[in-house]
Order: sequence, then C-alpha cells, then structure tokens
Amino acid sequence: MANDVGYRWTATGWAYRPKDAREVMSVLGAIGVHNARQSFAWRGMSSADYHLTSSLQRELGAGTTEKQMRAAEVELLSAARDWGLGIGPGGYVDDLQLLADLQHYGVATRLLDFTSNPMTALWFACQAPKPTDVAKSGVLIALNTTGMRQVSTVPRAGTWGSTRNAVGSTLEGALRDPAPFVVRSLAPNDRLRAQEGFFVAGAVPPARRGEEIVMPSGITFRFADLDPFEAIEVPWRKGDPEKLRGSLLDDRQRGRPKDVPFVAVIIKAGLKAKLLRYLENTYNRSARVLFPDYAGFLEFRSEPKARDSVEN
Repeated sequence: MANDVGYRWTATGWAYRPKDAREVMSVLGAIGVHNARQSFAWRGMSSADYHLTSSLQRELGAGTTEKQMRAAEVELLSAARDWGLGIGPGGYVDDLQLLADLQHYGVATRLLDFTSNPMTALWFACQAPKPTDVAKSGVLIALNTTGMRQVSTVPRAGTWGSTRNAVGSTLEGALRDPAPFVVRSLAPNDRLRAQEGFFVAGAVPPARRGEEIVMPSGITFRFADLDPFEAIEVPWRKGDPEKLRGSLLDDRQRGRPKDVPFVAVIIKAGLKAKLLRYLENTYNRSARVLFPDYAGFLEFRSEPKARDSVEN
C-alpha cells in the first residue's frame, strides 16, 4: 500500500496535520465552534494508519458483511446470557446495555467508543501504538453526528418488537435503518463517566465504489480501497484540504459555514509527549483519571506522572 502516513484519512480531503502543539489545540477549538447547529463526537486512535472498524469486525476479519456481523453478535449475546450475564436490579438488561458492558471488559462488539470531550480523545490519540508496523503518529476523529438517531439502552414499552423480544428489540429496530446511531448507556460505569464516553454503531456498510483518488506517491485507488469508515456508513465526498485549513484557522467569513462530515486531525509522533504533559497538567487528562478502576490500575500503574512544566 501507499507509504503516506494516515493515507486513508488524508486521501479524503478532510484531514489536517497541525505543525505544533499550539496548532493542535487551535484546530480542536475551531472544530468545536465551527457551526452552532452542528455537533461532533470525538475519537482518538494511537496510529494514523488505523481506520474506523469495530473490534468485532477486526475479530471476524476483512470483508465482514452485516449478515456475518449480526450472526456473530447474536451468538455472543446468547453465550453471555447463558453465562449468567446481563441481569440487573430490574431483571434482564437490554442487548445494547449488555454489549456496552461486554465492551467495557474487552469483549469484541460492534460498538465504537466516542467521547464528548476532545481532550479525552486527544489523550488516546497521543498513546503509543502497540504494533510496530504502523505509523507512530496518531489521529483524532471529529465525527459530525448532527441528526444521528439517539438510541436508549432501555427498550420502549408497548411495541410489538419489545413484546416479541424484550431485550433485543431496541438493537434490532435500530439496525433496520443502515444509518449510524448514537448509544448512550443509562447505567454508565465509572470509566465511561470519567471519559464522558458514549458509543456510535450502525449496520456494516457495503464497500464504496466510483471516484478514483490519486495519492501524493502517484498510486491510484478507488473508494473501495480507501474509505476509512468500515464500521458505519458516513456519507462524504472528497474534500479540499486547503479549504478545510482555511475554515479551521483563518478568520471567519460572513455567512453560514459549510457542513463538515468529519475532520481527521493527524497528531505527529514528535508532539505526543508534549501534548500528554499539557493534557495532564492543564486538562486533568491522565490514565489515573480516565481509568478509575482496578483494570486501569493494572494496565497503567507504571505510567510516569507529567512534569511540572513542558520543555520546548
């Protein structure tokens, strides 16, 4: 494949690579105030080479269809309930709530972790990727969620679906529409609250076809090869990187700003250590804060504390 760092994101025309830590913060702020009528969800990934796939997709393998995803999901939920999981104070919890709980303990699901706090997402984007064969630069995704359905982890009462399949009707109903939806747990655990987290999910989209994209290296790809959104359907047309930069960093012009489907902010590897110190010292974003549980202690207890000042 191409050698361009984060090529799947940069090829969309909706990516920006800040030159320093100050510009990273400026870009995140500009996205947040881009349009008062639009809302964004934030997700950080430790390597810019990663694209948006769910953990269950990665477990099932490349080219997973929605039919295969749903079959694996039904089998997973059944096995979890046979194990005695998914029982709350009021009885059996909804399938979506059970998926959220399973995801918390590292079980592969279709749910994608997002946060309403860009500083939390930036913390994740500044982590070191575990594989050695991927780019060390990270990526922070600001996904436009304006108009997305908000799905509760508590099923509606009185519908045919809830009568026929009380614990699974909400998820089944949501997946009938292939468009992605937002899932907010009504029983969030300590970690989800600390990270101001929620989930985005949806039916696995078919591969995109059509327009060709020419990379800086001269290699030509089609959307089917390059679309970074493999877990959910995100409608987008190729953007103009210069116009995107201008809309984020130049003085605001009169008139309503254009809609932005998403922005992929590439975090250079050399900026990660400095940004992590800013995040801990100023924004209280650290492993101790974001993972306030025994599993977090086990994983991050050796993490060094931020310095009192940031060295240039």
